[in-house]
Amino acid sequence: MTSVAEAEVSSARAFLKDLREEIRNHPGVGHSLLSRMFMDPRTKHDFRVLASQHYPLVANFTAYMELLLLRAPTSEAKCWIAKVLVDEYGDRSHGADHPQAYRAFMHAAGIEPGFESDFPLHPDAVDFIREHYRICTEEPFLVGLGAVGPGHEWSIPTMFEHVLVGLRKAGFEAEEMAYWTMHLDQDADHGDWLEEALVEYCHTEEARAQVRHGALLSLNAREKFWWGVLDKVNTELTKSAFPGIASAALESGSPQPTFNHIREELEINISFGGEMSGE
Repeated sequence: MTSVAEAEVSSARAFLKDLREEIRNHPGVGHSLLSRMFMDPRTKHDFRVLASQHYPLVANFTAYMELLLLRAPTSEAKCWIAKVLVDEYGDRSHGADHPQAYRAFMHAAGIEPGFESDFPLHPDAVDFIREHYRICTEEPFLVGLGAVGPGHEWSIPTMFEHVLVGLRKAGFEAEEMAYWTMHLDQDADHGDWLEEALVEYCHTEEARAQVRHGALLSLNAREKFWWGVLDKVNTELTKSAFPGIASAALESGSPQPTFNHIREELEINISFGGEMSGE
């Protein structure tokens, strides 16, 4: 006969399998900006704009995980989260943490070294970061784990596969795309590791609801973020084609903070060289 414990694990894994499928089909993962990389030619300048908006997400990711590590209720859960963090710190990327790898991509896209954090951020990019700090500090632990586990680690390989199509078509070399390619393997592993942590908790309807809620909070913010990136790309195209119209539009809008500004606002502790560890 199947023990109660075995039945609980089997039920938890069935829930997580269904959640993976729901995440795969979420519009934040299959956003038109990403899926149309197969059809719409994108330039290196387009990816320069994307990088300027995406970098703050990369640079804040480990801070979310570190907050969850402190709140994890068991040593086993802490170990699974810590295992992911070791990779984020650079264990499988030749000692370069993920923001360092991302900055190399930014330089290939035309962003000068030292200016990575100086770009005005779309409000949806700022909201993404604020929302994840809120989730990881104010929501129950399982909501936070749902956000950084299924919400991030299960969605990123699919999103990045789309981005890589566009990068190759835009003429980036293999070494310039290293940040993106390394995540296809690493985040698949991270997702599996965090699933092992989730299996220990997803034995009740309440726990499952919290995990799913966290994943969807993150993905809903991600969908808005991609719309924000697309808005930024289109604004750059308008500025290039119609500088007078673009200037009038920008003057009428609210000032947009840079990554440096929101660091101060959120009182983020910078651990080294003015940069944070990342996604």
